[in-house]
Amino acid sequence: MSVECKRCLYNSSHPLGLTIDEEGICSGCRVHEEKDRLDWNARFNELKILTSKYKSKSNYYDCIVPVTGGRDSHFILHTVVNKLKMKPLVVAYNKYFNTQTGIDNLSNLRIKFNVDFQLKNVDPRVVKKITRTSL
Repeated sequence: MSVECKRCLYNSSHPLGLTIDEEGICSGCRVHEEKDRLDWNARFNELKILTSKYKSKSNYYDCIVPVTGGRDSHFILHTVVNKLKMKPLVVAYNKYFNTQTGIDNLSNLRIKFNVDFQLKNVDPRVVKKITRTSL
């Protein structure tokens, strides 16, 4: 039997496997609560310490950053390039149903952050499988 969350009304049969606790609140809402209690400055300092060991002493890349071209991609690259001062190799794969806006966003990432960018053409059957699995 499916149970609904008292806050967001998602139910326990949600595809992401949400669980409902004894107070009737789903795991998604509980994770959202946690964001308000975190010390984001301390977390960022932990990230700086963690990533500092991967900074290259040569001209090679410090990390690989997968992107989709969405807002999250811009935020992540801003953090990696401008705040962590790292040199990423940015990668994306061709989903074969890209919109012009999506293509423009990927181009903008390359230009705005002055990063090397790899776009991979993956077997369309693999793309279908990834898409089906992620939904």
